[in-house]
Amino acid sequence: MNPDTFEVVEKTVKPLMVASIRFKGKYGDCSKAFSQLGRSMGRRIAGHFFNLYYDKGYQENDADIESCVPISRPVEIEGIPIRTLPAIHCLSLLHRGPYDEVGPTYEKLRACAREKNLKLTIPCREIYLKGPGMFFKGNPKKYLTEVQIPIAEA
Repeated sequence: MNPDTFEVVEKTVKPLMVASIRFKGKYGDCSKAFSQLGRSMGRRIAGHFFNLYYDKGYQENDADIESCVPISRPVEIEGIPIRTLPAIHCLSLLHRGPYDEVGPTYEKLRACAREKNLKLTIPCREIYLKGPGMFFKGNPKKYLTEVQIPIAEA
């Protein structure tokens, strides 16, 4: 797949039960949260890990991030809340490449929203479809991330 051929899609995402850890910090800090979620949820994991971003723009050191993993059934584990994310209507676009090069994908989504006269809202989602493995970093040029930005209700 060539990222230049990826198209913006408008879609509805169904409600999703997740385990999550919300924190303020650097974007790279999510790997610690994902590791904790993976160890805690184990066989209950039912999809790709993703982040919710609650800031309206890029934050260098103090980003408001919620790292999430879909789960098949609830479980009580101290420090890891379980909740169901509501359905969202969003603009979505696939990004191929390193995480630190995702900015143009967001710009393409915002440009599409302007063309369609849509108002976007937060939190946006980055769903990590293909990325580093548990033991090997992999090739960042081949990482695949779906970026979803919710459309505000009229």
